Amino acid sequence: MRSYQQFFAELKRRKVFKVAAVYGATAFVLLQVADLLKEGLNLPTTFIPFITAVTLLGFPLALILAWALEVTPDGLRRTELAGAGELAEIVALPASKRWPAGLLALAGFAALVGGVWLAGQRSGASAVLAEGSRESAGTEVRLAMTDLDDDPRPSIAVLPFADMSPEGDQEYFSDGMTEEILNVLAKVSELRVTARTSAFAFKGRQVDLRDVGDSLGVRYIVEGSVRKAADRIRITAQLIDATDGSHMWSDSYDRTLDDVFAIQSELAEAIAAQLRVPLGISDRSGLVTPTADLDAYDLYLAGRGRIRERGQGLSEAIRLFEAAIARDSTWAPAWAGLAEATELMTWYPDAWDGGRPQEFEEELSRKLAFQRAAEQAARRALELDPTAASARVALGGVHRYRHEWEQSEAEYLRALETDPDNPEAFQQYSEMLGNMGRGAESVRTAERALALDRAPIRLLMYSSALAADDRLDEGIDVLAEAIALDTEGQIPQAAEVWYFLNLEAGNYDVMFDHGDEELLEARDAIVRGLESGDLGAVPEDGLDPTLWMIVGRPDSAAAVLLGDISEDPNQNNSWIWDAIFDPIRDEPAYLEALEHLNLVGATPQRTPR
Repeated sequence: MRSYQQFFAELKRRKVFKVAAVYGATAFVLLQVADLLKEGLNLPTTFIPFITAVTLLGFPLALILAWALEVTPDGLRRTELAGAGELAEIVALPASKRWPAGLLALAGFAALVGGVWLAGQRSGASAVLAEGSRESAGTEVRLAMTDLDDDPRPSIAVLPFADMSPEGDQEYFSDGMTEEILNVLAKVSELRVTARTSAFAFKGRQVDLRDVGDSLGVRYIVEGSVRKAADRIRITAQLIDATDGSHMWSDSYDRTLDDVFAIQSELAEAIAAQLRVPLGISDRSGLVTPTADLDAYDLYLAGRGRIRERGQGLSEAIRLFEAAIARDSTWAPAWAGLAEATELMTWYPDAWDGGRPQEFEEELSRKLAFQRAAEQAARRALELDPTAASARVALGGVHRYRHEWEQSEAEYLRALETDPDNPEAFQQYSEMLGNMGRGAESVRTAERALALDRAPIRLLMYSSALAADDRLDEGIDVLAEAIALDTEGQIPQAAEVWYFLNLEAGNYDVMFDHGDEELLEARDAIVRGLESGDLGAVPEDGLDPTLWMIVGRPDSAAAVLLGDISEDPNQNNSWIWDAIFDPIRDEPAYLEALEHLNLVGATPQRTPR
């Protein structure tokens, strides 16, 4: 009998293989439970690494104990030496009786390694998401997930600069300059800068700056004006302490347009000096991304303004960014803006040139074309500037559209590493998590986006995340706030979400309150069908999966859900994780729908209660 045969026979006799298999399987389950406990109980980020370390250290200890000790009716005792011929009998067994123990031990070891790897992946992702940490001048700035009161950095908002140009026709330029100054300040890691959407809500309003500070949750406010005439520009700015309205600093910059980027740097330096915080950027040129072509810059600012309008504004934004790129093809912000506008255009078919196509196949084809163009522009932006967070966000959207979930998540996390205060990155990451059924994470990420920027579109996405997390009433309340704030109708899809959330909740009397004419025409038939349980009078296109679940037809709900997903698998699919569909998660049609979404095996992961 060879020595290695004797050794493996001894491992089998002493039940070391069995212990390895059981330990590995148990460790895998333990690490998954630990992850759920961390999320549900909001435990510190060190919890998972601690459990992982203990689990790893315990493995060799368990094997040593299995070798040295055995369990008997009288308790643990030292393992006796093998009897004469005992090992030879084990070696002589057929392979069908010798191999399973070793294979199970190997499977246990693989389960242990797999569990540790998954824990490491989640721990690394949550370190970016939950901590939002970054290093600056040797100091680590930690951000709370949702409570910005825990953020020790000075907080500041930049209000829209007034257009003081002679003809009053440079509003897009003054708005653009405001956003660029905001972006420059956002690169100072020792400052917390409130998002553009929140600050611009006060545009054109005469308000007490102390009230603005309270509303935005900031201590300091920057306001000013821009006067552009021919090749000259004059920018005035002042820094105000919002707690008492006192002026801390003011200055004017009267320069040629060639100096516009230098002015942005000087503004940031002056404000940082007043707040006694370091710039946190060793190279001053890193504060701005200049272009030598000021016409390209002008086109870029106009494009940013059109993006904010969404809808038809996106087509014009694309043309403006393309024109900027034609003048300076090496300017990363223009490529990133083009990527952002093009990716967004996918979701606004009514704004396409020629309007929404009559044929569904043509619509899908054009969506794919927008996605390919967005990816190309984003990758070009990253070639020129690897820190372009908005390009990373656009790439995250491209991968999400293709159901390439791991790649999508990686891009969003890279964007947040570069810019931990980016509300758009948090929002889109939340949407991706919701698409995957990771409801608890989706809610927390949406809350972070809202803490940074309480805009209507972010409230809309938060309401959907709450609904998928089985918190329907909360979702409806949040959506009501979004609709109330959306005075310019920038989120037309809110009416449809309002309809479905209230339909699930049984609020039939209010579910059409924000509907369009088509929905209002169908109101009586749908309500009668719901109240009577007879859907015969309901228009055929109104028989959605939610209605079928409400009237007790889960088979029909699953079939219609599969039809909707198979027809357009690239739609926003977070609604399939709503609790109302829990009874059909094992239905063949539902499982087939998950295949279309590249989500085989996915299950709802909601906040523990």
